[in-house]
Amino acid sequence: MAEVGGSGRGALLRLAVLAALLAAGALAAAFTPLGEYLSRDGIGQAIEWLRGSRWAPVVYVFVYAAATGLAIPGSVLTLAGGAMFGVVWGTVYTTIAANIGANLAFGVGRFLGRDGVRRLAGDRLDALDRATSEHGFQGLLTLRLIPVVPFNALNFGSGLTSIGWGTYALATAIGIFPGTLVYTMFADALLAGSREASRDALLRVLFSGGLLVLLSFLPAIARRLGIRLPGGSTASASILLGATAFGLAAAPSAAQEVPSHEAFTEVLEEVVRLPAVDYGRLVELRDDLDAYLATLAGTDPGALAAAEREERLAFWINAYNACMLRLVADHYPIRKDGGLFARIRNAVAGRPDNSVWQIPDVFTVEHCGVAGEDRSQDEIEHEIIRPMGEPRIHFAVNCAALSCPALRPEAYRPEMLDEQLDRAVRALVDDERHFRIEGSTVRLNRVLDWFGDDFGGEDGLRTFFAPYVPEETAELLADPSTRVEYFEYDWTLNDTGS
Repeated sequence: MAEVGGSGRGALLRLAVLAALLAAGALAAAFTPLGEYLSRDGIGQAIEWLRGSRWAPVVYVFVYAAATGLAIPGSVLTLAGGAMFGVVWGTVYTTIAANIGANLAFGVGRFLGRDGVRRLAGDRLDALDRATSEHGFQGLLTLRLIPVVPFNALNFGSGLTSIGWGTYALATAIGIFPGTLVYTMFADALLAGSREASRDALLRVLFSGGLLVLLSFLPAIARRLGIRLPGGSTASASILLGATAFGLAAAPSAAQEVPSHEAFTEVLEEVVRLPAVDYGRLVELRDDLDAYLATLAGTDPGALAAAEREERLAFWINAYNACMLRLVADHYPIRKDGGLFARIRNAVAGRPDNSVWQIPDVFTVEHCGVAGEDRSQDEIEHEIIRPMGEPRIHFAVNCAALSCPALRPEAYRPEMLDEQLDRAVRALVDDERHFRIEGSTVRLNRVLDWFGDDFGGEDGLRTFFAPYVPEETAELLADPSTRVEYFEYDWTLNDTGS
């Protein structure tokens, strides 16, 4: 959706109108007769008044949508829908009303607040816009499913971001449905229990109540399971902007510069012996590696989000590689895992005794502090780097295995990133262990099979390599009759002593 234009004074005036509108909704709910109808007794009276009326669904949807558009909490209205219409129709009517109200709030936030917030936030809003473009749908959907941000704050806060209206509407429609269903079931079960003291009614109350409790504990459960919010920057910014929309002041912290990576280059020059790594020497240089990682841990997330794409991409590629090196150094020399289930799993998968898979939860454990949070290898690669849309990263990030594209003896630098990534691709093409022509068959590194979607599938891979290979090889790849096969992946540690 195109952004609403306007002068600076007009933008700030509209933002003030938005703040006044939200304040009016809160005051109306607290100090006018409207608040009485949002209480338990008031809702009970409204239910009795509406029950049996053919206009009840229309009135309910209108009131619910209008309340949401004024940022009036709608939980009690959701319960009323379940009590009036039952599980099925209560869920239908509430879902319709909540979506209408959420989109109304989004539109109000976008029209009245977006330009004013841009005037106040300046360049800091650019970082939010980039995060929104990369993770907007996933981030919003997760925040809808795992309600760590109040419903109304997320409605208005999203309007202040650059997320497209269609993306917002789809993520909202999908994300609010489970919670709506649970609340409606609970209200219907309570009503059934009050009408009949039967065992079935009691079981319905207990079951729906249990689901309601589970819903409230979803954020804690997600953290325990290691589930992270996709698009964390989007999430945090939405909370901040939502708070701003409700008149809560937040003083921005001073942004620290994104660190340079010369210190990491010094470590890599000492330990990389292409195509392997001298992990024994790395253990000796552990203090130097830790000092570099400390600069990554202390990086201000806001400053990083505000940086240019090349600077962010180089930062996260280096972070992945440095964190992987430290993880190996922590367990070096790697030996077969002593746990029974891990030994069985690795034996079935054919993983060597010194594979990184012998390290417990090697890719999912949050072991490395980067930009203010403990991160896992999977989070850095799959939730941060890959969404940036640069397929050449699969030639740059190194998972400490012989079949992984080789770690280079230099850190990635933003001013040379394009050239460095091209060199990494050519290094793989020139290595017959990763790229080989066998008659009318092209054999490639298995990584390119696992992450083929990042290249546009097999057809995309055939054209991707054209700038990096001789003309006859490019023609062979482009020929539909040429078969593409993949090498078996060797998880042996890429150690000079292997």
